[in-house]
Amino acid sequence: MWAVVDAALLRPLPYRDGDALVVVMESHPQRGLMAVTPANFLDWSPRVTRLHDVAGTYSIDASLAGARVPERVAGAKVTERFFDLWGVPAAFGRTLQPEDFVSRRRVVMLGHGLWERQFGGDRHVVGAVVRVDGEPYTVVGVMPRSFRTIGGAQIWIPWIMSPDEQRERRFHLVSTVARLCNGCTSADADGELAVMYRQLATDHPDTVAGWRTRVVPLRDLVLGHSGRALMVLGGAVLVLVAVAWMNVAGLLLAWLPGRRQEFLVRMALGASGARVLRQILLETLIWAIAGSAVGLVIANRFLALFGAVGVSSALPYDFEPSIDGRVIVTTAILLLVSVCATAIGPSVLAVRRSKDLTPRRASAAGVFGGRVTVALQVALSIVLLSAAAGLLVGFRHLAALAPPVGGVQRLAMEISRPETYQSDDSKNREFFDRVLAALAQRRELRSVAAASYVPPTRPLGNVRFSIEGRPASTEAQTALASAVNSPAFALLDIPLVRGRLIDGRDGANGPGVAVISTALSHRYWPNENPIGQRITLVGTEKPIQVVGVVGDVKQPLNPDPRAESVLYLSYQQFPWPFMTLIFAPSGEPGAAVAAVRQEVARIDSSQAAGAIQVLDELRTDWLGQPRLQTRVVSLFGLATFLLTIVGLYARVAHGVALRAREFAIRQALGARPADVVRALTLEALIVASSGVLLGLCLLPLSTRALGNLVVGAPALDLKLAAGVAALLASSAAASAYWPARRAGRVEPAELLKAE
Repeated sequence: MWAVVDAALLRPLPYRDGDALVVVMESHPQRGLMAVTPANFLDWSPRVTRLHDVAGTYSIDASLAGARVPERVAGAKVTERFFDLWGVPAAFGRTLQPEDFVSRRRVVMLGHGLWERQFGGDRHVVGAVVRVDGEPYTVVGVMPRSFRTIGGAQIWIPWIMSPDEQRERRFHLVSTVARLCNGCTSADADGELAVMYRQLATDHPDTVAGWRTRVVPLRDLVLGHSGRALMVLGGAVLVLVAVAWMNVAGLLLAWLPGRRQEFLVRMALGASGARVLRQILLETLIWAIAGSAVGLVIANRFLALFGAVGVSSALPYDFEPSIDGRVIVTTAILLLVSVCATAIGPSVLAVRRSKDLTPRRASAAGVFGGRVTVALQVALSIVLLSAAAGLLVGFRHLAALAPPVGGVQRLAMEISRPETYQSDDSKNREFFDRVLAALAQRRELRSVAAASYVPPTRPLGNVRFSIEGRPASTEAQTALASAVNSPAFALLDIPLVRGRLIDGRDGANGPGVAVISTALSHRYWPNENPIGQRITLVGTEKPIQVVGVVGDVKQPLNPDPRAESVLYLSYQQFPWPFMTLIFAPSGEPGAAVAAVRQEVARIDSSQAAGAIQVLDELRTDWLGQPRLQTRVVSLFGLATFLLTIVGLYARVAHGVALRAREFAIRQALGARPADVVRALTLEALIVASSGVLLGLCLLPLSTRALGNLVVGAPALDLKLAAGVAALLASSAAASAYWPARRAGRVEPAELLKAE
């Protein structure tokens, strides 16, 4: 956990003055946070004084043809100050320069991984010509391996905005990053931009009214709630370390009295008390070093698990928690502190008592302190075990909401058309028509479909539309949009609820039609039949008639009620330049994949196809984060439970060692061994029950805190809590029973003779 917290929260970002980097977004009360519109960006970015190195990016998917097979890559158009902002020089070659934004010369920067894949690490790539979306670009530099930015781009090209883009105030295209000036805060920049946006709203009331900016530190934006989660989990680790210290100290207190005779003999032969103490501490240190080494191995394995779907996979900068020098030094310090905290006190006490032959009993304060410690451990165990049990139940509920896995394996492949075709509807329609027709003839495929958005994966954006017969409002209705062909609904397991689906009648020249999700129907037509209603997309004049309603694809982790509002359009009528091909193999999946790639390359040799993904896995990836959170909390709960049982065992064993003479006298006076066992077990149960009651009292507070920390955390479940309490009480009784049995087997005569 220290490795993760250190890498994510404490280390500076791997950029020049990384903590001064901020993201600027536009915010609206109804539409939430969005990127900045190009015209607004051009209006304020040269004039803002509390920000400098203001840079804008526009994410693209591009086909890159270099030295090897064309590859579909994530890229970005960037404005002039982009590389100045990050302050990271090129690994070799150069970054984009001001003249690249005025000369109209096509140049491109490559990411390190892409350079290795496509060019085999050849440094002579600088000056080479590659084709990006079929257009020639000259490579001017390669970025370092560690360079990562928002969006995960692998190529960067100059963004020279067209006149239409420079006037655009409706579509939010510009992802904006900047650096705070010295001495300025995010609030200062927000205040300055608020004044500018009031003037923009006056000058452009139709498009800017109601919008303002929000300036967010880059680290806060990319971490989101994960930063708070990491700090809370880090605090939980510290609590568990403290509990472990208590238990180790208790075990030493129970173990060292058993070596009393050894210490007496050594001191009788001339060893000083300091030498015996040094021996005990050295033994403890050796065992602690061995335990720390095993702990580092376990930690390395845990990091592999955590990094797979945890915070590191979501960050746009180089975030790779590892067992490095900082972690090892921290472990060494923790090791020494642990030995000092747990071993010195019990060892000094053991050496002092070895010098004194007078029989001793545990002090009242010591007994009370031990009981309080165990009760606190039990309470903490109740809290964490109840949380873990609740999360397990909650995760099963979430998993049940996942789209069902059909009997036929389905694969998905994304295809994005070159930018030169982005606005050419006829060429986009022709390309996908040819691809789908060719794939329908291949024997390797059982069925094939296409959709621009495959829910519940992350959508690319939403569309706005007006409803015929309703008065215009300042904010049009919105929905996620997906252009699909007829077979897409069957392959996506989206059932028809009412009306009809998009089919062969809905060609390019036919009347505009749409199918809507049930959530969208309830949102805009709650008390009427949406079939036959007519809508118009903002920016188009073609009316669209709603012809069907289909089921929702659940998005349990998205609290936005708009997340399941989807508008399905005919791709023939609204051809999009990016589509996902969905196909079911008739035999071996490898043969089906090869067939798809062959047909795409045959129809357009410069067109790169995306990676192959299993559709059912793609549609359940959202379970990764709650699964990880459940595992982490369950590990904490299990660790606390085991520590609690060990602690209770140690306390009872310690009490047996200190009260051995008392038990011998009791048995000599007629007490049965079973009475001794019963008395000790009952005392342990009373202590455990106190901890259980305390833990149950803390549950409402912990449940509320967990709800702010973990996605999908359940509400307080008294039945689960009662079951956990019963489990812990029975385990506590069992852990106390075994050392109590040892006390019951004491031979009174032998013990009193030794005393």
